[in-house]
Amino acid sequence: MFKELKYTLLAAILCLATANAGTLAVLEITIADDEIDLAVDETKFLSDELRRQAIRILPKDYSVLSREKIITLIPETAENLKSVVDIGMVIKSDYVTRGYIGKVGNLLTLTVELYETSSGNMLGDFVKESKDLKGFLDAIRENAPDLFAKITRSSSIPTNIPAEPKKGNTSFWVAVGLDVLGATAIGLGIYNNSKAGDHHKESQKLMENVPNEAGQYSKRETEFKDSQQKMEDAKTMRNIFYITGGALLAGGIAVHIWF
Repeated sequence: MFKELKYTLLAAILCLATANAGTLAVLEITIADDEIDLAVDETKFLSDELRRQAIRILPKDYSVLSREKIITLIPETAENLKSVVDIGMVIKSDYVTRGYIGKVGNLLTLTVELYETSSGNMLGDFVKESKDLKGFLDAIRENAPDLFAKITRSSSIPTNIPAEPKKGNTSFWVAVGLDVLGATAIGLGIYNNSKAGDHHKESQKLMENVPNEAGQYSKRETEFKDSQQKMEDAKTMRNIFYITGGALLAGGIAVHIWF
């Protein structure tokens, strides 16, 4: 029953972890100035790099939507949506980024913003200047990790979440350690029980065909007492290991249940 309860609790924790997983949509980086001479493939390359950084930084229970997935989720009436947050709500993404390339003097500028869909708040952004695509690629690799790290630090996520899995994980391994030690002690108890049986059989054989000679009889008697003592010692160790193993297993079960 305890084993079934343990696996039920672990399954419940897994379900909760899955329920808490977030979704990020990295929208395509656009060109804000018609005079900027960049091809669509170049902006797609920057958008893909932004997605790669998000996948690298975010926890594994977060989903980063692919370009193809976002296209299938955005309705044909997307041009009627007023903001990037509206797009995030329509495609049911917890977080959404937008990026655009502008121009200041002779330099190009890349702006990337991260929004939380539920609140509409901007969690962070970065703006970088460059003369070419290579500069923007370096800027994304340098600044995107810190930007996406803000997702796990956002105010909408309770601050006690990072501590709870750590606590639960520690108690789990403590329980496993107690289980292993308990099982080992029980195993040693079984071994000593077997040894006690062997010594008992040995002492019984020594009592068979007892020699009549005084010297031989005295020697056989000494061997019999020695075998009997070894049997008693094995029984004592057996009981100690059984009691210790039972206590350790009980402790492991208690930790599994209560923590």
